Amino acid sequence: MMQKTAIKRLLGAAALLALTLSLNLLVWTQAFFSFAVLAPLALALLCGVGWLAMMLLTLAEHHALEDRTLGGLNAVVSSAIFLGVCVVLYLLAGAWDVSWDLTEEGRRDLSPQTIQVLRTMNTEVEVICFFLQIDEELVAIARDKTLRFLEQCRRYTPLLDVEVLDPTVDRARLEAMNITHASVQGTIVLRSGERQRVITLAGGSPRLEERDFTNALINVLRKTEPKVYFLTGHQERDIMNEDEQQGGSIFGNLLRGESYQVERFAVKISEPVPPSDADIVVINNPTMDLHPVEIEALDAFIAGGGRLLLLINPWRSATAGYARGEQLRPWIEERFGIAIGNDIVITDQRTNRWQAELTVDNTPFEDVEAGFMDYRGAFNLKHPITRAFDQTIILQAMRSVTVSDKKPEGASIMELLRTPPDFWAETDTEKLLETGQAKWDEGERKGPVPLAAAAIVPVDKANSPKGYGDARVLVVGDADFAANANIIIPGHINFLLNTFAWLSESEDLIAIRPTGRETPPLILTDMQRRSIAWVAIMLTVQTVIAAGLAVHALRRMRQ
Repeated sequence: MMQKTAIKRLLGAAALLALTLSLNLLVWTQAFFSFAVLAPLALALLCGVGWLAMMLLTLAEHHALEDRTLGGLNAVVSSAIFLGVCVVLYLLAGAWDVSWDLTEEGRRDLSPQTIQVLRTMNTEVEVICFFLQIDEELVAIARDKTLRFLEQCRRYTPLLDVEVLDPTVDRARLEAMNITHASVQGTIVLRSGERQRVITLAGGSPRLEERDFTNALINVLRKTEPKVYFLTGHQERDIMNEDEQQGGSIFGNLLRGESYQVERFAVKISEPVPPSDADIVVINNPTMDLHPVEIEALDAFIAGGGRLLLLINPWRSATAGYARGEQLRPWIEERFGIAIGNDIVITDQRTNRWQAELTVDNTPFEDVEAGFMDYRGAFNLKHPITRAFDQTIILQAMRSVTVSDKKPEGASIMELLRTPPDFWAETDTEKLLETGQAKWDEGERKGPVPLAAAAIVPVDKANSPKGYGDARVLVVGDADFAANANIIIPGHINFLLNTFAWLSESEDLIAIRPTGRETPPLILTDMQRRSIAWVAIMLTVQTVIAAGLAVHALRRMRQ
């Protein structure tokens, strides 16, 4: 009898050990039908059957089922059934090819601009995704993230036709699109009619950036690409200058990303005519005044329905030297009704007296009655550029830009930005710049001080090469916010690009744009993935069971 009991215990222990070994190997290798998993599982099954036979034989010899024995047998059978169900569910879960992106990037919604562009689409756009069908971690991540992102986009429009191809299999399709090389990590092609844009995925963290996709979508949906000319000849900030602090190259690249053609031009004194194909002219931080002949060329451009953006810092003194005196500021005021102050806007209530942080916070303006219904914080609620603006703009060493008392007939003028109330427009700029000292004097404008204004003036449509019935201008009393060092602030990017959308009458593009994703994915090796799975599934369970057995053994020893 004692011998049978010993054999029964030996078989039971062997079955449990073999089963534990099999389950550990299954989780580690994730290959159920491998010899390493099936061999100990078969041994566990044989030992378990032997243990069960010995148990039944013992019961038959006693001709009765004791309550304790029956309960133990029921527990063993129930545990076996539960374990079997768990194994089946584990195998099904492993075979179910479904995943969720719970990273910060995967949980973020689309930006307002992307949603707006998708909802206003009226033309079908093909999105052809070329991904190699290889077992490479980075390629798999790029493919999965791209398809999840595109599926998110398709919720807002039925006009997005997505197709996934292998560039090695569908080489003819690739060549038909004039693409000579496809990135190993993925190539995305957007097509609408004759327009096409290619996005190449590359780097250590390849993914389809929402910013790149939206810009490409805008490009293929546009019938034309507005041409933007930057005026030169007055020491303006150069859009080809890549200096990290004072350059303007990022400004130019942002415009190209939204499908604007960007060029530089200078007005020839001997032939003062603006570029015939110009849609928008930008004067970006001139440090000296314009020549009267240049003003005449700009005036002719405006008379033909031109669009003008002027970003102008305070000048130490107006650069005279022309018989007619100062040119640019008086022309802007006379032509558009926008007065550019000969001042510097500062405060004495802050550590940095030169800097104004413009936000949607209404708290600083609680005691200001003027513009109570027109503004939300520093931004005008009635103009398309700033109506839904909710980001921060930081301006430094600004000059005031206000609506003039003398408005041109038929002009529509609106101030867009304003400082908090503690600023004022200091007119003694020489003393301020030499000594750094200033105080408000009678006659100087108190805050809130307007810093930007936009105007629409009627023109003769018959004289407009583009068929416009009006001309548009926007003036900002600061230019440094568009320099390479500062333009990377999201509020600066969106304000400038919204300005160009308004100037080019593409107001459906006025929105908050998507930002880049900087968080790289965590790439695990095969060994690391197996280790994490084993620790999460087996080590935790086995530790709890071992602790339970230890407690049980200690209690029996004390009894």
